[in-house]
Amino acid sequence: MSEPNWKHAGIVGVDAGLIWIGDPCYVVTPDCTEHPAQSWSEFCDQIPSGTVCKQFNFRAGHEGLGVCVSTYMGDGCYPVYVDRDIAGGIRAVMVRFDEPEEPTDDDDDYTDGDYD
Repeated sequence: MSEPNWKHAGIVGVDAGLIWIGDPCYVVTPDCTEHPAQSWSEFCDQIPSGTVCKQFNFRAGHEGLGVCVSTYMGDGCYPVYVDRDIAGGIRAVMVRFDEPEEPTDDDDDYTDGDYD
């Protein structure tokens, strides 16, 4: 496998000091059947104090619903980068919690919706 070639893809805003990694079809709309909680308070109750990563399971009990990760710097806006294979498929995603909010002018990126 070749070394990653990270390209800026966008910015993600964080207001809870946490970020969710998972397929939105399971949790985003009210008709989804796999919501990890019915309220924000109930969701937070599932993350013990001091936890930096939490695996969420499907209702059937198996892993894969999503992972919740605390941010290094708390709330803020964080840059998201992607690494593509030679055919253009995204093989990795990285969120940098220890970087400035905005990419520099030197960043070669996929901003303005140019993700193809």
